[in-house]
Amino acid sequence: MDIKTFWKLIDEARQTSEGDAEQQLEKLTELLDGLSAEEIVDFHYIFYSLFHKSYTWPLWGAAYVIGGGCSDDAFDYFRGWLISRGEKVFTTALEEPDQLASMINDGDEEIDCQVEGWQSVAADAWCRKTGQKDSAFPARPSENLSHDPAGERWQEEDLDHLYPMLNQRFI
Repeated sequence: MDIKTFWKLIDEARQTSEGDAEQQLEKLTELLDGLSAEEIVDFHYIFYSLFHKSYTWPLWGAAYVIGGGCSDDAFDYFRGWLISRGEKVFTTALEEPDQLASMINDGDEEIDCQVEGWQSVAADAWCRKTGQKDSAFPARPSENLSHDPAGERWQEEDLDHLYPMLNQRFI
């Protein structure tokens, strides 16, 4: 599986879910169940490469404004949601997080743009496909991942001028 196929699966699940984040996750589960074990592993590692790429202070600031605060776990759920919105939203948010103000629909706003379950959807599908436990999931060499978000750390008092459009919509 390549990145283009990854985004195609994300888009198909999103388009058939009528904007409902939980339905999208269910649809993606169905799509993954139709793939080979190797393709599911590829999907998992593409997801995690994007998940790590989105571990930035600027995105965390946007999530903080949207949710009126944002814990570590909430930021994980936010990043899963962000990937679920598709390549264009994901890429735009990485480049200019404040642009999310015009990309969030009412259903996403109601859940603070956070969806739990994206981090495990592929591993769960692989376990169903192979009959093995998640501890047997094929490991790949990981990149040198930082424990700290990338970018410049913000202060709460700076969020209003860093994210004027998000502040106007959510505060």
